[in-house]
Amino acid sequence: MRGERLNDGLSVAAVGQGEPLVTLPGLGTGADLSVKVPSTTAFFANILAAGYKRRVHVINRPVTVPANTTLPDLAGWHAEALRGRFNGPVDVMGTSGGGATALQLAIDHPDVVRRLILCTIASRPGDHGRERLLNLIRAEQRGRRDPWAASGLVTRGPLRLLTFAAYAFGARGKRAQGETSLVEAIQDWDVTDRLGEVSAPTLLIAGGRDEIIPAEFARATAAGIAQAQLLMIERGDHVTTMFDRRVSPAIREFLNG
Repeated sequence: MRGERLNDGLSVAAVGQGEPLVTLPGLGTGADLSVKVPSTTAFFANILAAGYKRRVHVINRPVTVPANTTLPDLAGWHAEALRGRFNGPVDVMGTSGGGATALQLAIDHPDVVRRLILCTIASRPGDHGRERLLNLIRAEQRGRRDPWAASGLVTRGPLRLLTFAAYAFGARGKRAQGETSLVEAIQDWDVTDRLGEVSAPTLLIAGGRDEIIPAEFARATAAGIAQAQLLMIERGDHVTTMFDRRVSPAIREFLNG
């Protein structure tokens, strides 16, 4: 799987055959896909391509971004990239922070989005979750990583131990500035009053135990979009929701419908 550079520092890697499905990932360490495609990115892209019979285009945020970059800025960069890459609107799936960009994209640039899939995101994050996330990111910038607190924010139970181990013993490199900027941009991001502007059919997937995106926010977001379906995984958190057995069939049916 090989990547290439797009406009404004965005990068993309594509795999599979079929109609295009653009995916915008959640928070990570950040990577320029034109330089190297991380193995986890390639693995999940191949899973999506095979499962949905699509050509999956993974678009990563810039590794570095100008100061005070906003979600509308990011959405604008993505819109320019999609217009240059495709001949018309395409299906877009965004997860967590990538979902925030996807929702902003559908509001500001409806001409590039055919169908919209929003995973573990709503029209705004919960106050408690976004503040904890910002504190963790800023502590990282000072060289103070807290894998236990970070794992507890996104999941619970036995999976928390695995997530803790991944944070504690995984890549210890500094988080890309573009990832940190996304966390800062989402602090005052709220498009609740603009949900009526989303014209694309939308599937929203949420977890009833998500610490970052409260379930009531997800329900309100789905209610505010004219053509929205909501799949609520009542026992799901920010990580486990997308691994529930009901998610893949729901996405497949939505894309084929």
